[in-house]
Amino acid sequence: MNCRRITALFSSLCLLFSGLICAAEVPEREMRTVSVAAFKNGLSFVLQQGTVRIVAGEGRIAASPNATLGTLWLTPNDPGATLDELVAHRYKAAEQQNFSAIAEILLANKGRVVTVVSNQKEYTGEFLGLREPERTTPEDLAGETRGLAVKALPSPQILLAGADGKLISLRLSEVERLYLPDHSVLPVKQEDRVGLRFKIKGVGERANVTMGYLEKGLGWAPSYLVSLKDDQSATITMQSVVINDVEDLKDADDFFVVGVPNFVYADIPSPMSLQQAFGDLRRMERDSVNGRRDLYANAVMGQLAGYAANEPAASPAAGFSVGGGELVGAPEEDLFLYTRSGVTLARGERAAYHVFSGTVAYEHIYEWEVPNTSRVDSYGNVQSGSSSPSDKSAMNSVWHSLRLKNTSKFPWTSAPAMVLSGTKPIAQDTLPYTPRGANTNLKLTIATDLRAGQEEREVSRQENVPRRQGYHYDLVTVEGTLKIKNFKTKDVRLAVHRAFRGTFESSTDDGKAEKMAEAIQADNPATRLTWEIPLKPGEEKIVTYRYKIWVRL
Repeated sequence: MNCRRITALFSSLCLLFSGLICAAEVPEREMRTVSVAAFKNGLSFVLQQGTVRIVAGEGRIAASPNATLGTLWLTPNDPGATLDELVAHRYKAAEQQNFSAIAEILLANKGRVVTVVSNQKEYTGEFLGLREPERTTPEDLAGETRGLAVKALPSPQILLAGADGKLISLRLSEVERLYLPDHSVLPVKQEDRVGLRFKIKGVGERANVTMGYLEKGLGWAPSYLVSLKDDQSATITMQSVVINDVEDLKDADDFFVVGVPNFVYADIPSPMSLQQAFGDLRRMERDSVNGRRDLYANAVMGQLAGYAANEPAASPAAGFSVGGGELVGAPEEDLFLYTRSGVTLARGERAAYHVFSGTVAYEHIYEWEVPNTSRVDSYGNVQSGSSSPSDKSAMNSVWHSLRLKNTSKFPWTSAPAMVLSGTKPIAQDTLPYTPRGANTNLKLTIATDLRAGQEEREVSRQENVPRRQGYHYDLVTVEGTLKIKNFKTKDVRLAVHRAFRGTFESSTDDGKAEKMAEAIQADNPATRLTWEIPLKPGEEKIVTYRYKIWVRL
Protein backbone atom coordinates (compact mmCIF):
# COMPACT_ATOMS: atom_id res chain seq x y z
CA MET A 1 0.00 0.00 0.00
CA ASN A 2 1.29 3.41 -0.92
CA CYS A 3 -0.35 5.67 1.64
CA ARG A 4 1.85 8.72 1.26
CA ARG A 5 2.21 9.39 -2.41
CA ILE A 6 -0.34 12.16 -1.96
CA THR A 7 0.72 13.91 1.23
CA ALA A 8 -0.71 17.32 2.06
CA LEU A 9 -3.11 19.00 4.35
CA PHE A 10 -6.63 17.88 3.54
CA SER A 11 -7.73 21.36 2.62
CA SER A 12 -4.94 21.68 0.06
CA LEU A 13 -5.86 18.31 -1.38
CA CYS A 14 -9.46 19.35 -1.73
CA LEU A 15 -8.56 22.57 -3.49
CA LEU A 16 -6.28 20.75 -5.93
CA PHE A 17 -8.80 18.01 -6.55
CA SER A 18 -11.64 20.47 -7.12
CA GLY A 19 -9.57 22.32 -9.68
CA LEU A 20 -8.70 19.13 -11.58
CA ILE A 21 -12.15 17.65 -11.86
CA CYS A 22 -13.91 20.89 -12.74
CA ALA A 23 -11.42 22.44 -15.13
CA ALA A 24 -13.72 21.84 -18.07
CA GLU A 25 -16.67 23.52 -16.39
CA VAL A 26 -15.04 26.68 -15.03
CA PRO A 27 -14.32 29.37 -17.67
CA GLU A 28 -10.71 30.42 -17.97
CA ARG A 29 -10.08 33.80 -16.44
CA GLU A 30 -6.84 35.68 -16.72
CA MET A 31 -8.32 39.11 -16.05
CA ARG A 32 -6.64 41.37 -13.50
CA THR A 33 -7.84 44.61 -11.97
CA VAL A 34 -5.44 47.25 -13.27
CA SER A 35 -7.07 50.42 -11.97
CA VAL A 36 -9.86 51.63 -9.70
CA ALA A 37 -11.35 55.12 -9.56
CA ALA A 38 -12.86 55.26 -6.08
CA PHE A 39 -15.43 57.82 -4.91
CA LYS A 40 -16.16 58.85 -1.34
CA ASN A 41 -19.73 57.50 -1.54
CA GLY A 42 -18.57 53.89 -1.93
CA LEU A 43 -18.84 53.72 -5.72
CA SER A 44 -15.87 52.80 -7.88
CA PHE A 45 -15.13 52.42 -11.56
CA VAL A 46 -13.04 49.29 -12.08
CA LEU A 47 -10.88 48.48 -15.09
CA GLN A 48 -9.80 44.86 -15.61
CA GLN A 49 -7.43 43.76 -18.34
CA GLY A 50 -6.07 40.39 -19.41
CA THR A 51 -5.61 37.71 -22.02
CA VAL A 52 -8.46 35.23 -22.43
CA ARG A 53 -8.29 31.88 -24.21
CA ILE A 54 -10.47 31.77 -27.35
CA VAL A 55 -12.04 28.47 -28.44
CA ALA A 56 -14.03 28.46 -31.71
CA GLY A 57 -14.24 32.24 -31.62
CA GLU A 58 -15.61 32.31 -28.05
CA GLY A 59 -13.99 33.44 -24.80
CA ARG A 60 -15.15 33.20 -21.21
CA ILE A 61 -14.75 35.23 -18.04
CA ALA A 62 -15.52 33.33 -14.86
CA ALA A 63 -17.42 36.01 -12.97
CA SER A 64 -19.80 38.71 -14.12
CA PRO A 65 -19.18 41.69 -11.81
CA ASN A 66 -21.95 43.31 -9.78
CA ALA A 67 -22.00 46.29 -12.13
CA THR A 68 -24.60 49.04 -12.07
CA LEU A 69 -26.99 49.71 -14.94
CA GLY A 70 -25.34 50.82 -18.17
CA THR A 71 -21.74 50.72 -16.91
CA LEU A 72 -20.47 47.24 -17.92
CA TRP A 73 -18.36 47.41 -21.08
CA LEU A 74 -15.97 44.94 -22.71
CA THR A 75 -13.57 45.88 -25.50
CA PRO A 76 -10.83 43.97 -27.38
CA ASN A 77 -7.38 45.53 -27.46
CA ASP A 78 -5.87 43.53 -30.33
CA PRO A 79 -5.57 45.47 -33.63
CA GLY A 80 -8.49 44.72 -35.94
CA ALA A 81 -10.42 42.74 -33.31
CA THR A 82 -14.13 43.40 -32.82
CA LEU A 83 -16.58 42.23 -30.18
CA ASP A 84 -19.59 40.50 -31.70
CA GLU A 85 -21.57 39.34 -28.67
CA LEU A 86 -21.46 39.43 -24.86
CA VAL A 87 -23.67 37.02 -22.90
CA ALA A 88 -24.22 36.64 -19.16
CA HIS A 89 -24.92 33.01 -18.23
CA ARG A 90 -25.22 30.71 -15.24
CA TYR A 91 -23.03 27.67 -14.68
CA LYS A 92 -21.97 25.21 -11.98
CA ALA A 93 -18.56 25.44 -10.34
CA ALA A 94 -16.78 23.49 -7.67
CA GLU A 95 -16.72 25.12 -4.28
CA GLN A 96 -13.98 24.47 -1.77
CA GLN A 97 -15.68 23.19 1.33
CA ASN A 98 -15.22 24.50 4.81
CA PHE A 99 -14.40 21.28 6.57
CA SER A 100 -15.86 20.53 9.79
CA ALA A 101 -15.96 18.09 6.87
CA ILE A 102 -12.74 16.29 7.64
CA ALA A 103 -15.39 13.82 8.75
CA GLU A 104 -16.92 13.96 5.25
CA ILE A 105 -13.56 13.12 3.66
CA LEU A 106 -13.14 10.13 5.93
CA LEU A 107 -16.70 8.89 5.43
CA ALA A 108 -16.24 9.14 1.65
CA ASN A 109 -13.18 6.86 2.00
CA LYS A 110 -14.59 4.22 4.32
CA GLY A 111 -12.64 0.96 4.00
CA ARG A 112 -9.48 2.63 2.71
CA VAL A 113 -6.17 2.74 4.56
CA VAL A 114 -5.42 6.25 5.77
CA THR A 115 -2.83 7.87 8.01
CA VAL A 116 -3.96 10.28 10.73
CA VAL A 117 -1.65 12.58 12.70
CA SER A 118 -2.95 13.32 16.19
CA ASN A 119 -0.97 14.86 19.05
CA GLN A 120 2.13 14.70 16.81
CA LYS A 121 1.84 10.91 16.42
CA GLU A 122 0.94 8.99 13.26
CA TYR A 123 -1.70 6.26 13.16
CA THR A 124 -2.22 4.14 10.05
CA GLY A 125 -5.08 1.75 9.48
CA GLU A 126 -8.26 0.97 7.62
CA PHE A 127 -10.94 3.57 8.32
CA LEU A 128 -13.93 1.80 9.82
CA GLY A 129 -16.19 4.75 10.64
CA LEU A 130 -17.02 7.36 13.25
CA ARG A 131 -18.35 6.64 16.70
CA GLU A 132 -20.54 9.32 18.22
CA PRO A 133 -19.87 10.13 21.90
CA GLU A 134 -22.34 8.84 24.42
CA ARG A 135 -24.74 11.30 26.07
CA THR A 136 -24.33 10.19 29.63
CA THR A 137 -26.29 12.79 31.59
CA PRO A 138 -29.97 13.81 31.53
CA GLU A 139 -28.84 17.44 31.26
CA ASP A 140 -27.03 16.72 27.99
CA LEU A 141 -30.09 15.05 26.49
CA ALA A 142 -32.46 17.76 27.71
CA GLY A 143 -30.22 20.47 26.32
CA GLU A 144 -30.07 18.84 22.89
CA THR A 145 -33.85 18.39 22.85
CA ARG A 146 -34.43 22.08 23.51
CA GLY A 147 -31.65 23.22 21.18
CA LEU A 148 -29.69 24.73 24.06
CA ALA A 149 -25.91 24.75 24.42
CA VAL A 150 -25.82 23.33 27.93
CA LYS A 151 -22.15 22.40 27.73
CA ALA A 152 -19.59 21.42 25.14
CA LEU A 153 -20.01 17.77 24.16
CA PRO A 154 -17.04 15.58 23.17
CA SER A 155 -16.35 15.25 19.43
CA PRO A 156 -16.85 11.96 17.51
CA GLN A 157 -14.07 9.39 17.49
CA ILE A 158 -12.28 8.00 14.42
CA LEU A 159 -12.10 4.23 14.37
CA LEU A 160 -9.15 2.62 12.56
CA ALA A 161 -8.29 -1.04 12.19
CA GLY A 162 -4.57 -1.21 12.89
CA ALA A 163 -2.13 -3.46 11.01
CA ASP A 164 -1.69 -5.55 14.13
CA GLY A 165 -5.42 -6.17 14.40
CA LYS A 166 -5.96 -3.66 17.18
CA LEU A 167 -8.74 -1.06 17.13
CA ILE A 168 -7.48 2.54 17.18
CA SER A 169 -9.81 5.27 18.47
CA LEU A 170 -8.92 8.98 18.01
CA ARG A 171 -10.85 12.13 18.73
CA LEU A 172 -11.83 13.90 15.51
CA SER A 173 -11.16 17.31 17.06
CA GLU A 174 -7.51 16.34 17.70
CA VAL A 175 -6.67 15.44 14.09
CA GLU A 176 -3.80 17.59 12.85
CA ARG A 177 -3.14 16.08 9.41
CA LEU A 178 -4.64 13.45 7.18
CA TYR A 179 -2.77 11.44 4.53
CA LEU A 180 -4.81 9.76 1.78
CA PRO A 181 -3.85 7.09 -0.77
CA ASP A 182 -4.09 7.45 -4.54
CA HIS A 183 -7.58 7.48 -6.05
CA SER A 184 -9.11 8.81 -2.86
CA VAL A 185 -12.62 10.21 -2.94
CA LEU A 186 -12.95 13.85 -1.97
CA PRO A 187 -16.46 15.31 -1.67
CA VAL A 188 -16.97 18.41 -3.79
CA LYS A 189 -19.92 20.77 -3.60
CA GLN A 190 -21.22 22.68 -6.59
CA GLU A 191 -22.40 26.29 -6.52
CA ASP A 192 -24.26 28.43 -9.02
CA ARG A 193 -22.24 31.23 -10.58
CA VAL A 194 -22.81 33.96 -13.13
CA GLY A 195 -20.15 34.32 -15.82
CA LEU A 196 -19.63 36.06 -19.14
CA ARG A 197 -19.02 34.52 -22.52
CA PHE A 198 -18.29 36.53 -25.63
CA LYS A 199 -17.72 36.12 -29.33
CA ILE A 200 -14.85 38.03 -30.81
CA LYS A 201 -13.63 38.40 -34.39
CA GLY A 202 -10.16 39.03 -35.73
CA VAL A 203 -8.13 37.13 -33.09
CA GLY A 204 -6.41 33.77 -32.80
CA GLU A 205 -6.31 31.45 -29.80
CA ARG A 206 -6.07 34.31 -27.29
CA ALA A 207 -7.49 37.79 -27.04
CA ASN A 208 -6.40 40.72 -24.94
CA VAL A 209 -9.48 42.49 -23.57
CA THR A 210 -10.40 45.25 -21.17
CA MET A 211 -13.54 45.26 -19.04
CA GLY A 212 -14.82 48.34 -17.22
CA TYR A 213 -17.75 48.73 -14.84
CA LEU A 214 -19.12 50.80 -11.98
CA GLU A 215 -19.90 48.96 -8.76
CA LYS A 216 -20.64 49.54 -5.08
CA GLY A 217 -18.46 48.46 -2.19
CA LEU A 218 -15.07 50.03 -2.90
CA GLY A 219 -14.55 53.63 -1.85
CA TRP A 220 -12.28 55.89 0.10
CA ALA A 221 -12.50 58.06 3.21
CA PRO A 222 -10.13 61.05 3.46
CA SER A 223 -8.88 62.71 6.64
CA TYR A 224 -6.47 65.51 7.54
CA LEU A 225 -3.90 66.20 10.23
CA VAL A 226 -3.19 69.89 10.84
CA SER A 227 -0.06 70.36 12.95
CA LEU A 228 0.57 73.90 14.16
CA LYS A 229 4.26 74.79 13.78
CA ASP A 230 4.12 78.37 15.06
CA ASP A 231 1.64 81.26 15.17
CA GLN A 232 1.57 81.64 11.39
CA SER A 233 2.29 78.31 9.71
CA ALA A 234 1.05 74.74 9.95
CA THR A 235 1.72 71.43 8.27
CA ILE A 236 -1.34 69.84 6.69
CA THR A 237 -1.25 66.13 5.85
CA MET A 238 -3.92 64.23 3.97
CA GLN A 239 -4.57 60.51 4.33
CA SER A 240 -6.83 58.24 2.32
CA VAL A 241 -8.38 55.11 3.82
CA VAL A 242 -9.49 52.66 1.14
CA ILE A 243 -12.47 50.43 2.01
CA ASN A 244 -12.52 47.35 -0.20
CA ASP A 245 -15.44 44.94 0.07
CA VAL A 246 -15.63 43.69 -3.55
CA GLU A 247 -12.34 43.36 -5.45
CA ASP A 248 -8.98 41.66 -4.94
CA LEU A 249 -6.43 44.25 -5.99
CA LYS A 250 -2.82 43.42 -6.89
CA ASP A 251 -0.42 46.13 -8.02
CA ALA A 252 -3.37 48.23 -9.22
CA ASP A 253 -3.56 51.97 -9.79
CA ASP A 254 -6.00 53.58 -7.36
CA PHE A 255 -7.52 56.99 -8.09
CA PHE A 256 -9.13 58.86 -5.19
CA VAL A 257 -11.76 61.09 -6.77
CA VAL A 258 -12.64 64.50 -5.31
CA GLY A 259 -15.96 65.94 -6.42
CA VAL A 260 -19.67 65.18 -6.58
CA PRO A 261 -20.31 62.21 -8.90
CA ASN A 262 -23.55 62.07 -10.90
CA PHE A 263 -24.48 58.45 -11.51
CA VAL A 264 -28.26 58.36 -11.93
CA TYR A 265 -28.55 54.57 -12.10
CA ALA A 266 -26.01 53.70 -9.40
CA ASP A 267 -28.67 51.93 -7.31
CA ILE A 268 -29.82 49.66 -10.16
CA PRO A 269 -27.92 46.43 -10.89
CA SER A 270 -26.93 45.76 -14.48
CA PRO A 271 -29.10 43.15 -16.26
CA MET A 272 -25.81 41.34 -16.99
CA SER A 273 -25.59 40.42 -13.30
CA LEU A 274 -28.77 38.29 -13.73
CA GLN A 275 -30.16 39.62 -10.46
CA GLN A 276 -33.66 40.66 -11.57
CA ALA A 277 -36.28 40.19 -14.24
CA PHE A 278 -37.04 42.85 -16.84
CA GLY A 279 -40.14 44.07 -14.99
CA ASP A 280 -38.17 44.48 -11.77
CA LEU A 281 -35.50 46.38 -13.67
CA ARG A 282 -38.03 48.83 -15.06
CA ARG A 283 -39.59 49.42 -11.64
CA MET A 284 -36.17 50.09 -10.11
CA GLU A 285 -35.35 52.44 -12.98
CA ARG A 286 -38.60 54.37 -12.47
CA ASP A 287 -37.98 54.74 -8.75
CA SER A 288 -34.40 55.84 -9.32
CA VAL A 289 -35.04 58.62 -11.81
CA ASN A 290 -38.38 59.88 -10.41
CA GLY A 291 -40.57 59.66 -13.45
CA ARG A 292 -37.94 59.82 -16.19
CA ARG A 293 -38.77 56.28 -17.33
CA ASP A 294 -40.31 57.19 -20.66
CA LEU A 295 -37.46 59.45 -21.69
CA TYR A 296 -34.90 56.78 -20.88
CA ALA A 297 -36.94 53.99 -22.49
CA ASN A 298 -37.36 55.92 -25.74
CA ALA A 299 -33.64 56.64 -25.85
CA VAL A 300 -32.74 53.00 -25.25
CA MET A 301 -35.25 51.70 -27.81
CA GLY A 302 -33.98 54.20 -30.35
CA GLN A 303 -30.39 53.09 -29.79
CA LEU A 304 -31.34 49.42 -30.14
CA ALA A 305 -33.31 50.06 -33.33
CA GLY A 306 -30.43 51.99 -34.86
CA TYR A 307 -27.97 49.30 -33.92
CA ALA A 308 -30.09 46.53 -35.40
CA ALA A 309 -30.71 48.36 -38.67
CA ASN A 310 -27.38 50.02 -39.33
CA GLU A 311 -24.65 48.48 -37.21
CA PRO A 312 -25.03 44.69 -37.27
CA ALA A 313 -21.33 43.90 -36.93
CA ALA A 314 -20.01 46.86 -34.97
CA SER A 315 -18.66 46.54 -31.45
CA PRO A 316 -20.76 48.42 -28.87
CA ALA A 317 -17.56 49.04 -26.92
CA ALA A 318 -15.66 50.58 -29.81
CA GLY A 319 -13.48 53.46 -28.67
CA PHE A 320 -13.35 52.24 -25.08
CA SER A 321 -9.74 52.64 -23.90
CA VAL A 322 -7.71 51.67 -20.85
CA GLY A 323 -5.51 54.72 -20.48
CA GLY A 324 -5.23 56.28 -17.05
CA GLY A 325 -2.18 58.48 -17.44
CA GLU A 326 -4.18 61.65 -18.01
CA LEU A 327 -5.81 61.24 -14.61
CA VAL A 328 -2.63 61.21 -12.56
CA GLY A 329 -2.62 64.12 -10.09
CA ALA A 330 -4.73 66.30 -12.32
CA PRO A 331 -8.27 67.63 -12.74
CA GLU A 332 -10.70 65.69 -14.92
CA GLU A 333 -13.63 67.95 -15.90
CA ASP A 334 -15.15 69.04 -12.54
CA LEU A 335 -13.43 66.26 -10.62
CA PHE A 336 -9.91 65.95 -9.24
CA LEU A 337 -8.06 62.69 -8.85
CA TYR A 338 -5.32 61.85 -6.39
CA THR A 339 -3.38 58.77 -7.49
CA ARG A 340 -1.71 55.81 -5.84
CA SER A 341 0.10 53.11 -7.82
CA GLY A 342 0.91 49.55 -6.81
CA VAL A 343 -2.07 48.98 -4.53
CA THR A 344 -2.43 45.38 -3.31
CA LEU A 345 -5.52 44.93 -1.18
CA ALA A 346 -7.68 41.84 -0.78
CA ARG A 347 -11.43 41.93 -0.59
CA GLY A 348 -12.49 42.76 2.97
CA GLU A 349 -9.27 44.62 3.80
CA ARG A 350 -8.71 48.30 4.57
CA ALA A 351 -5.60 50.38 3.90
CA ALA A 352 -4.45 53.92 4.72
CA TYR A 353 -2.28 55.82 2.24
CA HIS A 354 -0.43 59.10 2.57
CA VAL A 355 -1.70 61.51 -0.09
CA PHE A 356 0.27 64.72 0.49
CA SER A 357 1.85 66.99 3.09
CA GLY A 358 2.64 70.68 2.89
CA THR A 359 3.16 73.85 4.85
CA VAL A 360 0.36 76.41 4.74
CA ALA A 361 -0.21 79.81 6.31
CA TYR A 362 -2.94 80.31 8.86
CA GLU A 363 -4.26 82.89 11.29
CA HIS A 364 -6.35 82.70 14.43
CA ILE A 365 -9.80 84.18 14.01
CA TYR A 366 -12.94 84.27 16.11
CA GLU A 367 -16.41 83.87 14.63
CA TRP A 368 -19.85 84.69 15.92
CA GLU A 369 -22.81 83.55 13.84
CA VAL A 370 -25.65 85.64 15.28
CA PRO A 371 -28.89 83.63 15.04
CA ASN A 372 -31.98 85.07 13.37
CA THR A 373 -34.58 85.51 16.11
CA SER A 374 -37.29 86.96 13.86
CA ARG A 375 -40.35 84.79 13.27
CA VAL A 376 -41.36 86.55 10.04
CA ASP A 377 -40.78 84.76 6.72
CA SER A 378 -39.87 86.16 3.30
CA TYR A 379 -43.53 87.02 2.51
CA GLY A 380 -44.30 88.69 5.84
CA ASN A 381 -46.08 85.76 7.47
CA VAL A 382 -45.57 85.36 11.20
CA GLN A 383 -44.39 81.84 11.99
CA SER A 384 -45.50 79.96 15.08
CA GLY A 385 -43.06 78.42 17.54
CA SER A 386 -40.04 79.67 19.39
CA SER A 387 -38.02 82.39 17.72
CA SER A 388 -34.66 81.41 19.18
CA PRO A 389 -32.76 78.46 20.59
CA SER A 390 -33.60 77.54 24.17
CA ASP A 391 -29.90 77.45 25.05
CA LYS A 392 -28.93 81.14 25.17
CA SER A 393 -25.25 80.37 25.74
CA ALA A 394 -25.09 78.28 22.56
CA MET A 395 -26.98 81.01 20.74
CA ASN A 396 -24.26 83.56 21.57
CA SER A 397 -21.20 81.31 21.34
CA VAL A 398 -18.05 82.70 19.76
CA TRP A 399 -15.95 80.09 18.00
CA HIS A 400 -12.16 80.13 17.88
CA SER A 401 -11.18 79.03 14.35
CA LEU A 402 -8.18 78.74 12.08
CA ARG A 403 -8.28 80.51 8.75
CA LEU A 404 -6.17 78.38 6.42
CA LYS A 405 -4.99 79.30 2.93
CA ASN A 406 -4.72 76.42 0.47
CA THR A 407 -1.34 76.99 -1.15
CA SER A 408 -0.85 73.29 -1.91
CA LYS A 409 -0.97 71.73 -5.38
CA PHE A 410 -4.28 70.02 -4.65
CA PRO A 411 -7.85 70.97 -3.77
CA TRP A 412 -8.91 69.95 -0.27
CA THR A 413 -11.92 67.68 -0.21
CA SER A 414 -14.41 67.83 2.64
CA ALA A 415 -13.17 65.53 5.41
CA PRO A 416 -12.47 65.25 9.16
CA ALA A 417 -9.46 67.27 10.27
CA MET A 418 -7.50 66.69 13.49
CA VAL A 419 -5.58 69.69 14.86
CA LEU A 420 -2.44 69.22 16.97
CA SER A 421 -0.10 71.65 18.67
CA GLY A 422 3.10 69.69 19.08
CA THR A 423 1.79 66.41 20.47
CA LYS A 424 -1.22 67.96 22.17
CA PRO A 425 -4.66 67.45 20.57
CA ILE A 426 -6.53 70.73 20.08
CA ALA A 427 -9.71 69.88 18.18
CA GLN A 428 -11.33 67.93 15.39
CA ASP A 429 -13.88 69.29 12.94
CA THR A 430 -14.76 69.14 9.26
CA LEU A 431 -12.43 70.83 6.82
CA PRO A 432 -14.75 71.96 4.00
CA TYR A 433 -13.96 71.61 0.32
CA THR A 434 -11.35 74.25 -0.54
CA PRO A 435 -10.03 74.92 -4.06
CA ARG A 436 -6.38 75.75 -4.58
CA GLY A 437 -5.63 79.35 -3.64
CA ALA A 438 -8.80 79.77 -1.54
CA ASN A 439 -9.22 80.37 2.20
CA THR A 440 -11.25 78.23 4.56
CA ASN A 441 -12.12 78.27 8.26
CA LEU A 442 -11.65 75.27 10.53
CA LYS A 443 -13.41 75.43 13.91
CA LEU A 444 -11.35 74.68 17.02
CA THR A 445 -13.40 75.37 20.13
CA ILE A 446 -15.82 77.81 21.76
CA ALA A 447 -13.94 80.85 23.04
CA THR A 448 -15.28 81.19 26.59
CA ASP A 449 -13.28 84.37 27.27
CA LEU A 450 -15.04 86.24 24.47
CA ARG A 451 -18.52 87.16 25.69
CA ALA A 452 -21.25 88.10 23.25
CA GLY A 453 -24.90 89.05 23.50
CA GLN A 454 -27.63 90.45 21.25
CA GLU A 455 -31.03 92.06 21.40
CA GLU A 456 -33.46 93.59 18.91
CA ARG A 457 -36.27 96.12 19.41
CA GLU A 458 -38.87 97.84 17.32
CA VAL A 459 -38.14 101.55 16.81
CA SER A 460 -41.01 102.49 14.45
CA ARG A 461 -44.01 101.01 12.63
CA GLN A 462 -45.95 102.15 9.60
CA GLU A 463 -49.29 100.42 10.00
CA ASN A 464 -51.87 98.94 7.63
CA VAL A 465 -50.06 99.62 4.38
CA PRO A 466 -51.85 98.19 1.27
CA ARG A 467 -49.24 96.26 -0.64
CA ARG A 468 -50.38 93.51 -3.03
CA GLN A 469 -53.44 91.49 -4.00
CA GLY A 470 -55.56 93.34 -1.46
CA TYR A 471 -53.36 92.38 1.51
CA HIS A 472 -52.24 94.94 4.07
CA TYR A 473 -48.90 94.99 5.88
CA ASP A 474 -47.11 96.80 8.69
CA LEU A 475 -43.66 98.11 7.81
CA VAL A 476 -41.56 97.70 10.96
CA THR A 477 -38.13 99.25 11.56
CA VAL A 478 -35.96 97.05 13.78
CA GLU A 479 -32.77 98.08 15.58
CA GLY A 480 -30.35 95.39 16.74
CA THR A 481 -27.59 95.69 19.29
CA LEU A 482 -24.56 93.38 19.57
CA LYS A 483 -22.39 93.50 22.69
CA ILE A 484 -18.93 91.94 22.65
CA LYS A 485 -16.20 91.92 25.33
CA ASN A 486 -12.69 90.50 25.11
CA PHE A 487 -11.54 88.92 28.37
CA LYS A 488 -8.34 87.59 26.78
CA THR A 489 -4.91 89.04 27.46
CA LYS A 490 -4.19 89.52 23.76
CA ASP A 491 -5.65 91.30 20.75
CA VAL A 492 -8.24 89.37 18.74
CA ARG A 493 -10.14 89.89 15.54
CA LEU A 494 -13.78 88.87 15.58
CA ALA A 495 -15.78 88.05 12.45
CA VAL A 496 -19.50 88.61 13.08
CA HIS A 497 -22.24 87.40 10.74
CA ARG A 498 -25.91 88.31 11.07
CA ALA A 499 -28.50 86.94 8.65
CA PHE A 500 -32.05 88.33 8.62
CA ARG A 501 -35.16 88.83 6.49
CA GLY A 502 -35.72 92.42 5.46
CA THR A 503 -34.14 95.46 3.84
CA PHE A 504 -30.89 96.75 5.32
CA GLU A 505 -30.87 100.36 6.52
CA SER A 506 -27.63 101.13 8.38
CA SER A 507 -24.96 99.82 10.76
CA THR A 508 -21.99 100.97 12.80
CA ASP A 509 -18.41 99.65 12.65
CA ASP A 510 -18.32 99.40 8.88
CA GLY A 511 -20.79 96.55 8.58
CA LYS A 512 -21.16 95.19 5.06
CA ALA A 513 -24.61 94.09 3.87
CA GLU A 514 -25.14 91.58 1.10
CA LYS A 515 -28.54 90.80 -0.37
CA MET A 516 -28.82 87.11 -1.13
CA ALA A 517 -30.44 85.75 -4.29
CA GLU A 518 -32.75 83.45 -2.33
CA ALA A 519 -36.43 84.34 -2.95
CA ILE A 520 -35.32 87.56 -4.60
CA GLN A 521 -38.92 88.51 -5.50
CA ALA A 522 -40.06 88.25 -1.86
CA ASP A 523 -41.24 91.14 0.31
CA ASN A 524 -38.48 90.45 2.83
CA PRO A 525 -35.28 89.54 0.95
CA ALA A 526 -32.57 87.44 2.60
CA THR A 527 -29.77 89.71 3.77
CA ARG A 528 -26.43 88.97 5.43
CA LEU A 529 -24.46 91.47 7.48
CA THR A 530 -20.73 90.99 8.17
CA TRP A 531 -18.31 92.81 10.48
CA GLU A 532 -14.58 92.38 11.12
CA ILE A 533 -14.09 93.78 14.60
CA PRO A 534 -10.66 94.13 16.29
CA LEU A 535 -10.71 93.93 20.11
CA LYS A 536 -7.92 94.76 22.52
CA PRO A 537 -7.56 92.95 25.87
CA GLY A 538 -10.46 93.93 28.13
CA GLU A 539 -12.13 96.00 25.40
CA GLU A 540 -15.93 96.00 24.98
CA LYS A 541 -17.77 97.08 21.86
CA ILE A 542 -21.40 97.75 21.08
CA VAL A 543 -22.43 97.38 17.44
CA THR A 544 -25.81 98.52 16.14
CA TYR A 545 -27.70 97.99 12.91
CA ARG A 546 -31.15 98.69 11.49
CA TYR A 547 -33.39 97.03 8.93
CA LYS A 548 -37.02 97.18 7.81
CA ILE A 549 -39.33 94.20 7.57
CA TRP A 550 -42.85 93.76 6.19
CA VAL A 551 -45.30 91.98 8.49
CA ARG A 552 -48.49 90.75 6.90
CA LEU A 553 -51.73 91.43 8.78
